[in-house]
Amino acid sequence: MKIFPLAAYTFSHFAVDYVCLLTVLDPWGQKEIILGGTQNYALFVITYNFLAFGLQMIIGAFCDEHRKFPASAVGCVLVLIGALCGAFIPEAYPEYAFNLWTSVLFVGVGNAFFHVGGGIESLVHSGGKLRRSGIFVSSGALGVALGIYNCSRFTGGLDFIVPLMIFCAAICLIAHLKYPAGGEAEISGAANEKAGIWIVLGLALVSVMIRSFGGTTIPMEWKTTMKLGLVSGFAAFLGKFIGGFAADLFGAKRTGMITLLASLPLLVFGSGNMIISVIGIILFNMTMPITLGIVAQRLPKNPGLAFGLTTAALLLGAVPSFFAVISGKTFLLVPAVLVSAVCIYFSAENKKSIAEV
Repeated sequence: MKIFPLAAYTFSHFAVDYVCLLTVLDPWGQKEIILGGTQNYALFVITYNFLAFGLQMIIGAFCDEHRKFPASAVGCVLVLIGALCGAFIPEAYPEYAFNLWTSVLFVGVGNAFFHVGGGIESLVHSGGKLRRSGIFVSSGALGVALGIYNCSRFTGGLDFIVPLMIFCAAICLIAHLKYPAGGEAEISGAANEKAGIWIVLGLALVSVMIRSFGGTTIPMEWKTTMKLGLVSGFAAFLGKFIGGFAADLFGAKRTGMITLLASLPLLVFGSGNMIISVIGIILFNMTMPITLGIVAQRLPKNPGLAFGLTTAALLLGAVPSFFAVISGKTFLLVPAVLVSAVCIYFSAENKKSIAEV
């Protein structure tokens, strides 16, 4: 396993998502005032999400054809520029709204470029395993959770963000040059090879989309403070991290089905108990590297596009939560988990990877 690029992209994933959340969130209501009200600020946040997640499919297709392009390093630089634009707001006056819209443009596009570069690396250098993608993607959950927690407590300012993002850009560039991610995605043993490619891709992406929707409905009555929000973020990180290892050991289909179905009663009936709920969140998130592996295995020549398709599905699943409060709606969570599990059943396999054959 190529350790340096994995470490570089995984740490940078944490840092990029952390800085993006610090830049976009508005704990004191200053951005809301500058942008002209709650609706405009909501549009600001939605714009970030659509740029960060929706563009990855397009950027991924571009990077598949231009593997020498240092997408992650460029993404880190763009995120830094966006953070700088968002920081230059001395007073809460409407004329500074341009700075904010510029900042959200840069951090959103930068986030998308970074994810694609790291995603391609994790798939091309996977060695046939799912664990590498799980490790890479998992750190983003920590970055988001800590960004939400620290957005109203952060005192480091640009003195911290600037060297952090320069460091991330540097290590991503070194990783890209020293360990070029050419060739095909090496994922094997995860996808159903007997069914048609479009059926498998459709089922896997529907599973991602429905699971994303279900994730926005999870009831967490115990999450009453910002610190407890860190607990749920760490649970999501842990689930994604160990999901690939479990799938490599027990099989993609078996792991995906069991973890999703096992998470359901814990999430529904354990909403008032932090320990039970956290176990459910861990299990719920373990399918992330599995669905990514399924898509990448059926699109081996296009790892960037494969990664981007899964993030687009994540975005589509989360869209309803942008416009309505659906958190805690267990009558929506139950069918979402069941449908997602059925999709994995028909799109996944339990075969061993090529490296083990």
